[in-house]
Amino acid sequence: MSQTIEPDRLSSLEDVELIVDADAHAQASWDDIRAHLDDDHRRFERFFEQSPAPGTEMNLYHSPTPTYLYEDMTDGEEDPAGLYDDAKLEETAAVTERIGVDAGVVNPTLILNLNFIRERDYAVAIMQGYNDWLVSELDAYDNLVGNLVVAPHDPHRSAEEIDRLADEADVAGVQLLGTALLPPAGHASYDPIYEAAAANDLPISMHTSGAGMKPFPEQSYWAETYAEDHVTQHPFAHVTNAASLLLQGVPERFPDLTFVFQEAGIGYVPYLLRRLDTAYHEFGHEIPALPNPPREYVADSFYWCTQPLGHTAETPRHLAWIVELIGPENILFAADAPHPDFDTPEELFDRVRAYFGADAINDMMGQNAVEVYDI
Repeated sequence: MSQTIEPDRLSSLEDVELIVDADAHAQASWDDIRAHLDDDHRRFERFFEQSPAPGTEMNLYHSPTPTYLYEDMTDGEEDPAGLYDDAKLEETAAVTERIGVDAGVVNPTLILNLNFIRERDYAVAIMQGYNDWLVSELDAYDNLVGNLVVAPHDPHRSAEEIDRLADEADVAGVQLLGTALLPPAGHASYDPIYEAAAANDLPISMHTSGAGMKPFPEQSYWAETYAEDHVTQHPFAHVTNAASLLLQGVPERFPDLTFVFQEAGIGYVPYLLRRLDTAYHEFGHEIPALPNPPREYVADSFYWCTQPLGHTAETPRHLAWIVELIGPENILFAADAPHPDFDTPEELFDRVRAYFGADAINDMMGQNAVEVYDI
């Protein structure tokens, strides 16, 4: 790759056609979710009323994110749930506009660990309450669309939820949360979710958290600090789910379905793709559901969000190599706004603009997301 800026290459972020944050966030509080419970799920109000950190009696798990990470986003009042109150949709919309992003695809924050919940009906209630909150709130923001959340505890009711809300104008996709998704994403039990998403022409987004793949009480896997979990669990969960999806033949069963992997960066992806293809050629007799190598399906229907890019300013060539190995046509810029560790558009643009033409840059910064999410 040459660093010489050729005529068809962009010299300024202002030249980018459209910038989309493929992994924006909004904080629906437990009160927000509770207020949108329908009559069938009203019985779960007692969990919200009686707990200082609602949901933990059922989750057996507290928020994995330390409170101190969000001290600058609160008024200094102690929050027993380890959560924050200020990152509402208005904050997401404001930060999105302030950092020069034209549109954002909203994902949950409080319920990123929905899969830890043991009680199926409670998980379905949270799904319904959150989704109705999201749809009602998004109407006020022209620069935001959202992913519906599904509860993998009950794939059939999740499929009904997709059918119920898929025609809402601000619904862009389906969020099948990747953390503690057990069994992993390729299991046939999730086929009703995939069938409903494909029938409604909605992509499957998979967002992870720092909580890992394991259920209580093994979720920390002997990590003594949040930093250890944060380094490992996002990519490890995606590796597990992507391998499961591909080697169990989900893209073959649902050829029109698209998958988006969020919040783990892209550094792990070339390594994963090579191991997948190696396994396919070495153990092909174990993979009868997949007639073609995994990389072919990835090129057609898998997308990878860039945040967090990490400290790449001194080695932009290395980031460009990673993008080249994956393919810029499968890269989605993600800011993760308004979380404190969000990436501005410059974090990607400034690192790779010297190595790719205008079309590839425009694709990564926004046009790929337009195609995936039909924005």
